[in-house]
Amino acid sequence: MKVITLTHDFDALVKAFEAKPEATKKMVRQQLKMAARDVREYASSHHNYVTRTGVMERQGIATDVEDTRATISLSESVPYSVYLHEGTKAHDIVPRNKLVLRWATGQGFVFSTRARHPGIKADPFLYNAIDAMAPKIISRFEQKLSEILEG
Repeated sequence: MKVITLTHDFDALVKAFEAKPEATKKMVRQQLKMAARDVREYASSHHNYVTRTGVMERQGIATDVEDTRATISLSESVPYSVYLHEGTKAHDIVPRNKLVLRWATGQGFVFSTRARHPGIKADPFLYNAIDAMAPKIISRFEQKLSEILEG
C-alpha cells in the first residue's frame, strides 16, 4: 500500500486547526477530494494495459473521502482490475461446468479441453499515479495551509 504524507510541518497544521478549526477542516477535506480525483484521473489515462471496453477506466478505480482520510483503491465492481494491476502468471484454463471450452475467432468457433493463458504483465497504474501526483498534491496542500495561517 502506498501512502502520501501531505505535510511534514505538523506544527503548522495544528496551529491552523487551533486558529481556524472549521476552515482548516474544510480545506483538508477539499484537498483530499482533489487528491483522490487527480490520482484517479491520472491512473485512468496513464496505464499500459490494452483497454477494449473502457469499463476499467470508468469504474475500475474507487475513491472514498472521509474527514481526514482519502482511500483510492481498485473497485470490486470490476473483478479483473486486480489482475491488470498486479499481473498474473502463465496458467492453464480448463472448463468448470462443461466438457470443452469455446471461444470465437475470425474464422468461427474454436473448441478445446484446455487453453494456455500466457499471463498478464503487472501494470501498477495506481502506484504510478500516486508517485506522479504526490508533488502536486503536497504543494497544493501546503499552499492552502499557509493561506489559512496567513489569513
